[in-house]
Amino acid sequence: MGRCVLTYLLLHGAAWLAVSQTVWWDDTFLEIMALGMGMMLFIGIPTVLIAVCAASVHRHMDVARFRMLLGMSLVLCAWPLLATSASEPLFFQVVAQIAFAALIPAPLFPENWVGRPGRQGPVPGH
Repeated sequence: MGRCVLTYLLLHGAAWLAVSQTVWWDDTFLEIMALGMGMMLFIGIPTVLIAVCAASVHRHMDVARFRMLLGMSLVLCAWPLLATSASEPLFFQVVAQIAFAALIPAPLFPENWVGRPGRQGPVPGH
């Protein structure tokens, strides 16, 4: 789980670094990065909680399908950025959310996985 949190922190930081370099706001680099860290409360914490809960109970679904569904649900966590005056924060945050869904270990606890590679659903007899 620590790897999940670290991965998200790095992706979130990279997204806001990209925002600070592309957005036309009059704010300084440090002000934009501080805003990005503030957005961690509204976007990052729910994202990590949803991802860790979903990955820990993921036991039967094909990994690619799981990542796709997780990515779609994590994009919804970026809703606070709809109110910004620029599109860059929303764009880069959505990219970070999708990248996080692609990089999260799935299943989080492989010893509990009862599916087979390339197969959707449980193994017959389990």
